[in-house]
This record gives sequence, C-alpha cells and structure tokens, in this order.
Amino acid sequence: MIASQNNFSFNLALIDHAIVNALQEALEHIMPEIMSDHHLSERNGYGQFRWNPIIAQLRDKCQHLGWLELNICPRGGWKTPVLFHHSSGYIFTLMTEDTFKGIQRRKDKGKHYLCGAAHFNEELEAQYEQLELALPGVSADLEECVYRSQEQLAQAIHAEVGEIKGHILVLFDTYGDRLLGVRAVRLTHSLEISNEEENWSHFIGMPYAADLTVIPQQNDTEDEETLVELL
Repeated sequence: MIASQNNFSFNLALIDHAIVNALQEALEHIMPEIMSDHHLSERNGYGQFRWNPIIAQLRDKCQHLGWLELNICPRGGWKTPVLFHHSSGYIFTLMTEDTFKGIQRRKDKGKHYLCGAAHFNEELEAQYEQLELALPGVSADLEECVYRSQEQLAQAIHAEVGEIKGHILVLFDTYGDRLLGVRAVRLTHSLEISNEEENWSHFIGMPYAADLTVIPQQNDTEDEETLVELL
C-alpha cells in the first residue's frame, strides 16, 4: 500500500495529474481492450508489453502541456520512457513498486539505469524506515556504469548531463487491470527513498481533459504563476 510520509510537495500542478491519468488510461482501459479484442486470456509477457500503451498515453496526456519533453531510453531489449521538465531541470522515470523493491536489494544495482538517475540527486536524507533496510551501496567498480546510465538518460531527452538538476521516480502499484496507487519520490544514491515523497493516488479516477489548450510554462522559475487544475 502506498502511503505518503509527510506533506512534501514537488509543486508539479497539472503534471502530476497528467502522469497518473496516462497510467490509468493505459492500464485500466487500453490494455483490457487489447486483450478482449484479440481474445487473449493469458498474460504471458503482459508486464513489458503494457509499457507500449503507457508510453503512448504519456505522450498524449503530458506533451500537450508544453512543459515536458518525452523520449525513450534504450535498455537492453526494451525501452523506458524519460520525461524532462525544462523549467526545473528534473527528469522523470516510471516503475512499478515491485520492480523497484527488487532493484533496491541487488548487489550489482549500479548496472541498472535507476542508479544513474539517482546520482542526479544531491544532499538527500533517507527516510528512517529506509535506513533500517541497510540496502547495499554502489561499489566503486560500477561507477562507470552509473555515469554511462546518466549519459544515456541525458541523450534520450537531448540534454547534457550537467543540465539535469535531479531525478523524480514515479512509482505505481497495480492489481490485475487496476491502478491502486501512485507516488513520486526522489532517491538517494543507494536507492533509499528520501524525505521528498508525494502521494499522487488521489488523482486516480479524477477526470482529466488532455485536449484543452494550456499555455506553456516559462523557463523563468522566478515568475510565480497560478496554475489551474484541469477537470
């Protein structure tokens, strides 16, 4: 069960709702329709295949905002979506809760792109519960793998490594064709969840209109602009 540890906010009005809506549309509507249309009763390979409609929905729901760039980062035999928020310099990647837990405990996790992404984050404190996990660190011999992952992520969104100011991981939990919860977190270099965590689950089921015109956000972060939620 996803639970927020505090009232921290990334202040990503509209972006948070768009990402959750993209996940829900892909998982709860498009994938069941695909299986029904093709008379599929088994889910062999379902886990990786469902990323295709997720990526398509992220493009549909997020790119129209004009604030996010979405591209694909090759990862072996498949590709992971990478979103870039130009104004803040943050990149976003997405992952299921179960996959994330497995990566956290890997002794060779430095080979996974998530460690490269987490190394964009600086000066983060792990939640106390995460510290108790005593997760393995990233050995020095894997530092080259970490930097290579950073380069791949930067290339995916047509940026330089130094232009990326941080990474936000969007974790989601599912059961069958239902989206149960979504949260956004920032990670320490050892992949502990930091104190910067925000629960986005309240957006599940909330109407969202992706076809409305939204004025692109300016890159000047000093301009405080009131954002109105799309309903």
